[in-house]
Amino acid sequence: MQQTRRSQIIVNKSFEKSCTIWFAAPYSLSQDVIFPKGMLLNLVEHKDLDEPYRYEIYPIDSEGWAPYLISDTHRFDKNFRHSFNSYLTKAELEQYCEPVYQKAYPVPGELKFHLALQGCLFGTAVADAIGLPFEGLSSRRIKKFKINPLRHRFLFGRGMLSDDTEHTCVVAHALIASKGEKKLFSTALAWSLRWWFLGMPAGIGMATLRACLKLWLFIPVTKSGVFSAGNGPAMRTAILGAYTYDDENLRSSLVTLNTIITHTDPKATKGAKIVAEFTARNVQGVPLTNDNCLTELAAIIGDDEELHGLLSRAIESAKVGQSALEYCQENQQAKGVSGYIYHTLPVVVQIVLRHNDHYEQAICEAIACGGDTDTVAAIIGGIVGANVGKAGIPSDWIDNLKDWPRDKNYLRLLGEELAVVKWTGKTGRTQWMDPIRLLLRNAFFMIWVLAHGFRRLLPPY
Repeated sequence: MQQTRRSQIIVNKSFEKSCTIWFAAPYSLSQDVIFPKGMLLNLVEHKDLDEPYRYEIYPIDSEGWAPYLISDTHRFDKNFRHSFNSYLTKAELEQYCEPVYQKAYPVPGELKFHLALQGCLFGTAVADAIGLPFEGLSSRRIKKFKINPLRHRFLFGRGMLSDDTEHTCVVAHALIASKGEKKLFSTALAWSLRWWFLGMPAGIGMATLRACLKLWLFIPVTKSGVFSAGNGPAMRTAILGAYTYDDENLRSSLVTLNTIITHTDPKATKGAKIVAEFTARNVQGVPLTNDNCLTELAAIIGDDEELHGLLSRAIESAKVGQSALEYCQENQQAKGVSGYIYHTLPVVVQIVLRHNDHYEQAICEAIACGGDTDTVAAIIGGIVGANVGKAGIPSDWIDNLKDWPRDKNYLRLLGEELAVVKWTGKTGRTQWMDPIRLLLRNAFFMIWVLAHGFRRLLPPY
């Protein structure tokens, strides 16, 4: 047996290929667990893993849920005790089970939360990578590139991540290190941003650049931000909304701390809070709609008449089924969505209200608008991903996401660790990225960014 994580055992006997046993929450939290009679055991095939067969175990005392790709299902007919120090084969495990043939199975709230976290992380990353090659292009020129069907185009049909995903990971690290405690979160986030900055990331915004320099001068986090209403805070906030879905006060506090560390304009804070609220409501299973959106966001909007007007027009546009591109053309954004939060947020709201259940369609519309395509798509991807889960993201978009050192396995493990921190209330282990590896990766990344820049000098115009 090879133990790779507390929540995972690799079994490589009695199988033509190795089998991974995953213990869904809360059964992954102990090194010596007892699975009671009535638990469900599913043999699931996942083509995107190195070990294509795995058992997934979860209880049957919650709402109905239909797992996908099930090839075999059993239910425990007597108590089963398993220690991480013991060896287990398929035959031994099946001695405790009886076959069942239901088509829908219940899932506990903890597992739903884990699925939402994975959807949020992968939703952000995939949309960021899909949108990156079109950043800065007008909607008119993007249309001439004939991008549909949409796919990765950054590196020979493969996608790489920009700072939008990197910032989301930075926030996830801070949550893991602080378990959501406000003071610890600010400190952990500051250090995460410092180390990220040492890797010399490409495309860093001016406000974030200045804030990171201040952080390295050890200016307090309450004074490190600069007066800006850019998209930086909003692009890293969906994961905060997912993590704090059950605590509105904590969500508001953490989003504020996450914003002011780099951006101090109140508009940036309000925009980030609305992104977090949309995500949290998706995790709760009660998404915001055309009818209740303004009412539910009233506390965040406050007396900001400009924001109220922008959101009202976005909601009305969504109600009549207008495309995002048509909406942008009517609102002085025909050339593309800018990096200003009050330009980006209405487009995000307009698309999410119409396509909250359809990840691919939401991302296609976001990119067709042009402008800050990777950030707009990443924000929408995080929100919608929390609703549809990783299963709702096109598999080829995930398969062709190729990056290093933040690869798909890194994103998966990050989501798992974040879920365990939430379940246990204990600080977790963060997967820090050392600046040397980031420097190498970012140098390679910058070469391709420049290559895309030269490509844009060629037709179609």
